Amino acid sequence: MPTVTSYDYPGYEELGQIFNISAAVSIPSDARIVATSGQIADNHDPLWGTHAEQFEKAMINIQRSLAVASPHITDTRQLWEGVFYVTSFHVGVLSREEQLQIAAIATRYFGKNKPAWAAICVNALFPPEALVEIQVQAAYRDGK
Repeated sequence: MPTVTSYDYPGYEELGQIFNISAAVSIPSDARIVATSGQIADNHDPLWGTHAEQFEKAMINIQRSLAVASPHITDTRQLWEGVFYVTSFHVGVLSREEQLQIAAIATRYFGKNKPAWAAICVNALFPPEALVEIQVQAAYRDGK
């Protein structure tokens, strides 16, 4: 795995700890970059659910996408360690409780990894039942 270096600045540490994110990341030049398309909770049983439930289902789909794009990586922890950038879209304004539920799910998947992350609130997603859409970028070395 290439080493993705995380950076923070004074005052960012609290936010970074709560949401397990970095202010910036640096990717080594010898890394292969994998980008997922936006993943939603449309292929799970039961369908849809709360913001947090949809976030988790989208994370499962991201893991599937990363595994397909990087079949040489068989350890799911390594798949998540390679993620350096996340964009998530959330319908409406999330309460602090909902934000913390999502942060706990993200921490479970990312482990010690702290990717850069932009979380954006929107009016609607496609299809209208979707409350969350997530896309990521990851860096890996082929064969390692």
